[in-house]
Amino acid sequence: MVTDVSTVRIGITGFWGVLRGDLTRWLGRRGLSQLILWLVIIEGFLYYTVATENAPFGKLGYENLLNMLMFFPIFAGIILAEAAIVGEYHSGIAAWLVSKPVPRAGYLVAKLGGLWIGLSVTAILIPGLVANWWLPKVEPYRFVTPQPPPFGRFLAALGVTIVVLGFFIALTGFLAVVIRRRGVVALLAIVAWLLLRIPLPQIPTSWHRFLPSGLYGTGQATGGWIPGMEYIHGHPFDQASAVPMTMVAAALLVAGAVLIYRRLEL
Repeated sequence: MVTDVSTVRIGITGFWGVLRGDLTRWLGRRGLSQLILWLVIIEGFLYYTVATENAPFGKLGYENLLNMLMFFPIFAGIILAEAAIVGEYHSGIAAWLVSKPVPRAGYLVAKLGGLWIGLSVTAILIPGLVANWWLPKVEPYRFVTPQPPPFGRFLAALGVTIVVLGFFIALTGFLAVVIRRRGVVALLAIVAWLLLRIPLPQIPTSWHRFLPSGLYGTGQATGGWIPGMEYIHGHPFDQASAVPMTMVAAALLVAGAVLIYRRLEL
């Protein structure tokens, strides 16, 4: 029993060490550079679409904002997740870390969790809040200056985006453990994003209430809007059941990745 408690304690300490190391980097230069990058991309691109006369697209600011948050940060999460898992596997960093008192499960969960937390803050939460502050104030506006949505609903929409990001980081982590080829892993994860973004006609509409596509998918039934857009404008969020189901799916993907990773030769 003493050995079991000691093993658990060592495992938790190792997990926390990897997670703290990754979070520290996100709070340091890496996080600052990421934050500046995302503010420039999201705020700049958003301003271009809403405040210029000849922009090729973009009718309303909040719709463009949510679409960008469902696009750029998720693709970045896919690229960074496969780089972390596959890159450290081939470089030998993973083998070195797990040779220390860091369990393989703790290492994998910490890497994916640290990326999810860091990217959620720098690429979704802060840029979203900044955009929510300036969008109702921007002049001149191409169309009608938008009224700010209820802040609680806006935060909920950002939270849904963070859940979707977590799902694709988990999916990429699972694919990275199974395939261990960087380009192939990223390609498959992006294809999955595209297939869920535009729901396949073979999938009954009612099923999307239990799938990630119910959180960010578009289709003729919604007029091209993602559910979060309707929600911040006062409509009910009928796909709310997709939130816990997506979180369960992400947890199962991480658990599957852990089971496979524990049997890999590092």
